[in-house]
Amino acid sequence: MKLSKTLFFIFCFLSTSILAQNRKQPVDLKIKGDYNHLPTKITFPEFWSGFHREEVISYDMKNTHIAISYVQQISKKSKTVLSIYLYPNKYIDNQQLRDGFYSYDYALNQNSNKNIEIKPSFGSLADDKLKVSYIYSIFNNSMGQPDFFKGVKYVNKNSLLSIYECGGWTFKIRASSDEMTDDQLKELKDKAESYFGVLNVASIKTLPINEVPDILLSASVKRDSMMINATSEAAKAKINWLAKNLEEKEILTGFNDMKIDSEVYSIEKMVEYYKTHEKDWQINTDTKKYFDEMMRIAENGRLKDHIYEKYHGLIDYPEGESKKADYVQFKIDKNISEDTNEIFYKIFYKLE
Repeated sequence: MKLSKTLFFIFCFLSTSILAQNRKQPVDLKIKGDYNHLPTKITFPEFWSGFHREEVISYDMKNTHIAISYVQQISKKSKTVLSIYLYPNKYIDNQQLRDGFYSYDYALNQNSNKNIEIKPSFGSLADDKLKVSYIYSIFNNSMGQPDFFKGVKYVNKNSLLSIYECGGWTFKIRASSDEMTDDQLKELKDKAESYFGVLNVASIKTLPINEVPDILLSASVKRDSMMINATSEAAKAKINWLAKNLEEKEILTGFNDMKIDSEVYSIEKMVEYYKTHEKDWQINTDTKKYFDEMMRIAENGRLKDHIYEKYHGLIDYPEGESKKADYVQFKIDKNISEDTNEIFYKIFYKLE
């Protein structure tokens, strides 16, 4: 087993290193008949479950990164679009599901005439060898569409987003419909998961779990030795918690870092390290302020509420939503700044 490496990079390093040889512009491959995606061995039929395949979009020269769109047109005013996205990852980190969901939330609101809050749900798919974790949401939104008279016309849709940790691959499902109910969209998601083989995709390239994940530190922790060492301690604590509390078939496909207890344990170890070594180094004023505030949060039993706010609700903590307002007031009363919400590290595997 190798020791983990601790690296300093800007966090976007991981999220932008998906593919080499990207096309300058996405290309519609204009496939007729069945389309066989060779890297994953998935067959996308021209007709599937009442849907007609509309596009096969390729984002790279080897047609590895693709988006497949299916359309069900019941009438002029009743249309459902189902899109499946597949691409390999050079890196996979513990924030990947969260980052993907949050990025979609941001883009969705940029294309809407009103605020949309998509609330996450969490699920998993399993067989006897692998377990795939995913985050999804079913929500109502107003989508901007070109209109001859108005320029942009906003149309209400019922929509779905689902993102899966599939080892060395990312699998996403998006859907929007004029008439489908929440239950019908959920049924469509389940059917697509099964038919297009999410678990099979996850089996193509599993994670190297016999190796210790590497640690990526944000540039801001370099302000002093305490911040570097305490943050590294937090990252190592998370690695240990995930290894001890998740099934092997689960960590083969991803970090599944949506369980709030792993983050609680990580923060507790970080604060413990600070208390133990507070006198060992000269400490930057920002570092002292950060730990003073984190200790107030911990001592008042508000770590889970802090984590829920820090991750914009993208963590499995059902009570979090009902405690949001009270936690905001707690922060005012106890003089807790927004600096406590900064994310200082990621743990990751390099897959290529």
